[in-house]
Amino acid sequence: MRGEALAEILRRFSGDHQVLLTLSGILSVNQLLKDAEDLYRRSSATSRSRIALYGLPAIDFITSLVAFDGKVEAMLLLPVSLDEAATLRLVESAGCTHYMDAENIVEVSREQEECRFSEAKVESESEATQWLLATSGTTGRPKLIGHTLASLSRSVKRDLEKGRCFVWGLLYDPSRFAGIQVVLQALLSGSLLLVSESVDFESQIEGLLQNKVNALSATPSLWRKLLMDGRIKVCRLQQITLGGEIADQHILDGLKRQFNGARIVHIYASTEAGTAFSVYDGRAGFPAIWIQNISAPLPLRIRDDGHLLVRPLLLPEGHEIVQRLDSDGYLDTEDMVRVEGDRVIFLGRASGAINVGGNKVTPEYIEGCIREVNGVHDVRVFGKKSSMIGQIVAAEIVPYQGLEAKRLRSEILHYCKLNMESWQIPGIITFVDELKENSAGKLERLT
Repeated sequence: MRGEALAEILRRFSGDHQVLLTLSGILSVNQLLKDAEDLYRRSSATSRSRIALYGLPAIDFITSLVAFDGKVEAMLLLPVSLDEAATLRLVESAGCTHYMDAENIVEVSREQEECRFSEAKVESESEATQWLLATSGTTGRPKLIGHTLASLSRSVKRDLEKGRCFVWGLLYDPSRFAGIQVVLQALLSGSLLLVSESVDFESQIEGLLQNKVNALSATPSLWRKLLMDGRIKVCRLQQITLGGEIADQHILDGLKRQFNGARIVHIYASTEAGTAFSVYDGRAGFPAIWIQNISAPLPLRIRDDGHLLVRPLLLPEGHEIVQRLDSDGYLDTEDMVRVEGDRVIFLGRASGAINVGGNKVTPEYIEGCIREVNGVHDVRVFGKKSSMIGQIVAAEIVPYQGLEAKRLRSEILHYCKLNMESWQIPGIITFVDELKENSAGKLERLT
């Protein structure tokens, strides 16, 4: 046995304990374990196998995690949104011996197995099965980050008494870090997890309502979309989690007004750092005293250039991680922050800054300012090419219904002039019905 495996943990529950809720019914622990054992036997996998999981329906993906964790050397978790070239490169980089998709599971040919990208290859000294996750990394190319069940579940609350009171909804791709966190939180705390087979927003909303979901995790972008749609208000949410993007005061206050009494937490986590910390006080950012490591959940620093550094308790593995560690073992998150009074406020990703005549503009910071204008439901800020100054700031605005666009545009510009530098003010403002999210539920930054 390679350490504590997922199936071993599940066997501690009674066999008739209900774990997964699907369109076709409810799966008990016994049924999930049986399906997992059947899958493992069909796979021809061994303790030396490295298996890629790609494009699986959520229920099959979860079954695969239970089937292979603790029994194989590594599992490569591939989001369906990756293109074919990136998928093949990561399969080769991970040295996969098996490849499983929605159709079947096959052994990788020896020729392909031997063709590996040495700069991304992940080696592990741990006996636990590696969970290899894909990340865009610093260059935009997907790279491998090596976790284990222990590192991924470090922050999972395992209060079984409370856990049994929750029905979790899964809005994330379960092969991504945020999705895995929801899956493990539900499975390991004894909660029931609603697994949708559709990524269609309408179908997901209907599932949440019909199955009386009371615990939900989503990006701030998805939460704004849910609140604007309105139907989610029917759910009596007791647990609300935000992650993946900056949780500004606007969305935190909006959720508190709508779901009074719910426990609202925003989590700072990433594929590279794992879950770093959680904030429960209803305020944007996190306490500034944490930077002095006073009551901090883990060591934190702010570098001279404004980058947030963290020192995870359980550090993932991989070439991408090693590149971003300093001599003291702190990981560069590549997130920009600033101390404001007793708070550390997130400004945005360093790699996503817009260059306006040599001045760096973080889109997330501008978005947070514009959301303060009455009548603005959501906003996306991005850069447009300019022959004069490199880029100009552009903004897409989702207004509340019934507002006059001309008047709202005037109010936005007036507010920006009072609160921003001239080079931060959007030069292009357009109004749209909705904003696009990428496969991770975050605002689509590409233009």
